[in-house]
Amino acid sequence: MEKAAYLDAMGIKRWVQTSNAAKAYIILVDSVEPGIEHHPVINSVLSLIGCPITNCSFTQKASKGTDVIWDMRRLKMPKSHPVLSSAPLAELIIKGEAKRELWDLIVAHNKESQIG
Repeated sequence: MEKAAYLDAMGIKRWVQTSNAAKAYIILVDSVEPGIEHHPVINSVLSLIGCPITNCSFTQKASKGTDVIWDMRRLKMPKSHPVLSSAPLAELIIKGEAKRELWDLIVAHNKESQIG
């Protein structure tokens, strides 16, 4: 009996790696607060760069090999090479200059995405 036929007869499903697997991203913050993933600013920014919030998790420090999508820490140590870097959320909400800097990064990211 063929191996595949035997597995099918036993009702065993074979594991198949899909190319559409969702990529996981990290958002770095000074402190992880409950409900932060529902904040309108965070959802708006992520939607502007085409990154679903469901693919993101919040943490205070990145581990090796993780993809950092956004660094919102006050002190950006150690360096993480994120797609976006901004002031912490509380500052971002009230400071116009912080919003402008973030907007410039979003525009640059979207231009780069269209080219590459």
